[in-house]
Amino acid sequence: MIGGMRAFRINKPNEYGMTDVPTPETMDDELLLKVGAAAICHSDIDALCGLRKHMIRYPNILGHEFAGTVVEAGRGVRSFKPGDTVAMECMIGCGECAPCHLRTIHCEHYSELGFLRDGAFAEYVAVPARNAHKFTGMSMEFAATAECAGNGYAAVDAADIKPGERVMIIGPGPIGLYALQFARLKHPSQLIMVGTREERLKFARPFATHTINIREGDALGALMEITAGNGADVVLQCATTNSAFTLAFDGAGKNARIIIEGFGDSEAGVSLRMDQFIKKTLTVKGLGGMNSEQFEYVLRLMRMGVIDPSKLITHTFALENIIDGFNLLRDHTGDAVKVIIKP
Repeated sequence: MIGGMRAFRINKPNEYGMTDVPTPETMDDELLLKVGAAAICHSDIDALCGLRKHMIRYPNILGHEFAGTVVEAGRGVRSFKPGDTVAMECMIGCGECAPCHLRTIHCEHYSELGFLRDGAFAEYVAVPARNAHKFTGMSMEFAATAECAGNGYAAVDAADIKPGERVMIIGPGPIGLYALQFARLKHPSQLIMVGTREERLKFARPFATHTINIREGDALGALMEITAGNGADVVLQCATTNSAFTLAFDGAGKNARIIIEGFGDSEAGVSLRMDQFIKKTLTVKGLGGMNSEQFEYVLRLMRMGVIDPSKLITHTFALENIIDGFNLLRDHTGDAVKVIIKP
């Protein structure tokens, strides 16, 4: 048994830091992983300051996007052995309730790595074996972004994009930028990324047909000019502001499909014009994550080189310097997109 380890623990909102903790023990159906790489998500930053309280248990070791190497396998585990490299799906279902039998993400006994149980901003982490996905042929850094990429793919999958359709993605964060790569594979006639920061929009230009900077003018007017007044057939809303919701509905064309992937304050309301909603005959779908099949598909496309994480990984920090990574993303410093932590 390994002794203690270093970990980044949050005790309560605004009280956090590196500390020494015991190495986790594994249950019969679990794996002990040596963390190879973990990625910072915007929701981790929210957790530090007390947002999304419904999502997190305090105290907690954050880190829900990660990959690692199996060190130990529980007595009931048959599919993994020490030395296997795995990427982790963070949302944990019980596998027994009705939603789990329907293969949805709405488990009645839901848990989540990095929020409701300890995650991977540490040297080691204990994980359910059923959430682990073996991989070979790519780096730990790439595999650590599969959770983020999976959310982007799930948005594209839910939208059922047809060749030739006009697609607008709002929010060039990591999920939105991954969604952009996946949406391009569907052969839309126009693929439009909308955002507020030039530093992020530049990452979209190799894949998008058009980019719109909201801060540089009338975003809705620009969209209508690009689409010849039709608006978008598909809107992927991957931002977290009320203004993004407004643009999603205003910019949607007739019979459009709107996928809501991003959200900020879960208790905040948004305005919705019912006449616009009904006259356009809009279809709106909320998205809360991905399933295991989608996660595996994303890993496969990464291995094949169809999806390129290197386009989004901009910075790497040692675990002991994780605060620098948080600050970089929180302060919108430079062109940071995906920040990787290496224990």
